[in-house]
Amino acid sequence: MEAKKFIGTFFIWAGVLLFAAAAAVAVMDPFYHYHAPVGGLKAVVSKAEYQCIGTVRNFSYDSIIFGSSVAENYNNRWFDEAFGGKTIKGIKSGAATADLVYYMKEAFSSHELVNVWYCVDISALNADASKTFPDASLPLYLYNRNPFDDVQYFWNKTVLFEHIPYELASSLESDYDEGASYNWAHYKTFSAEDTLSRYARPEIVSVMKKEDANADVIDANLSLIGEVVQAHPETRFHFLFSPYSMLWWDEAYRNGDSDGAIFTVKCAAEYLLSFENVEIYYFQNDAAIITNLDNYMDTIHFSEEVNHEIVRRLQAGECRLTLENLDETLAEMAALVLEIEERYMEE
Repeated sequence: MEAKKFIGTFFIWAGVLLFAAAAAVAVMDPFYHYHAPVGGLKAVVSKAEYQCIGTVRNFSYDSIIFGSSVAENYNNRWFDEAFGGKTIKGIKSGAATADLVYYMKEAFSSHELVNVWYCVDISALNADASKTFPDASLPLYLYNRNPFDDVQYFWNKTVLFEHIPYELASSLESDYDEGASYNWAHYKTFSAEDTLSRYARPEIVSVMKKEDANADVIDANLSLIGEVVQAHPETRFHFLFSPYSMLWWDEAYRNGDSDGAIFTVKCAAEYLLSFENVEIYYFQNDAAIITNLDNYMDTIHFSEEVNHEIVRRLQAGECRLTLENLDETLAEMAALVLEIEERYMEE
């Protein structure tokens, strides 16, 4: 009899603990799977793979920044102050076009957007346009809408003993900046010495490849984006080409890819500017930024000071790419690539 009573009590308390754990996760919801922060808690957003889909679906906003890791160091507040509204991020490190298009469609399914800021990666426009997202590399229980596999969220010791305490502790910090979502810059060192130490320069200069060798893939990726742009004429889409360092261009040139990279921008501009609700901003030909390797931690990732400067220029309407200045701007970029080879890389 005592044994039965003990077993009964054990199962009752086990049930209570399981319920309490699930309730804690549902209320605190550190991945924002069910709701935005409650009870005065701040939006503590640092893990894109786990939190991005929840914030895109459940946060209140009217503008959004899409991009890969080069977009993570934008502060959402800069956009709010410069353009009004409420801005969040839709981020995927190393994002393919299909990844960001997935997030865009999710955002539009539940929000009316005033502004979309889309950071275009040349590599993404040259990647497989048929990529499936989300895939098994992600926590699919957060992406699908199947409530039954949320057990992986409710009774997850990492969520309970790491993510919830981190959310609480960060919310209690008076200087915690919600706008710095996914920011990684404060963990990194930006210097010419470190950037050069991470660069393995190709020893041989390859024959330049045909610029349009990948045209079909580029067109397929642009079509994915264009489908969303066309479906939402009420939204202003701002496409940004980030300033890759001169080392990125040096590597592209020596591998025979720099003409193709410039051609990619030309294809994107000609296609996207056919939509009336599109603006394009081009920062890749800014010699003052890209030749100063103290702005970088590697060939492509720049400091948040550069991110902030880009927002200032966006607000001022500078560096805008149009059909009228497209050929001249890309000719300047091609000339800068040669200057990098003949001058900067020889210094």
